[in-house]
Amino acid sequence: MIRSLDGIAPRVHPTASVSEFAYVIGDVEIGEGSSIWPGAQVLADGGTIIIGKFTSVQDNSVIHGDAGVTIG
Repeated sequence: MIRSLDGIAPRVHPTASVSEFAYVIGDVEIGEGSSIWPGAQVLADGGTIIIGKFTSVQDNSVIHGDAGVTIG
């Protein structure tokens, strides 16, 4: 599920893959060739979350921070 929060929608690179069973919400940027697997939650309600290029967020991972978060 990819959803906006407070009018800010996630930005997903066209080559990235997001499982239909993952949650990507808010100010999230997912880079080239990256993947978000089933059950993963990327929740950006307190700052921007950036998932870099060719980064894999595995099953049931949770990424949530009060300030900006960058992975990969």
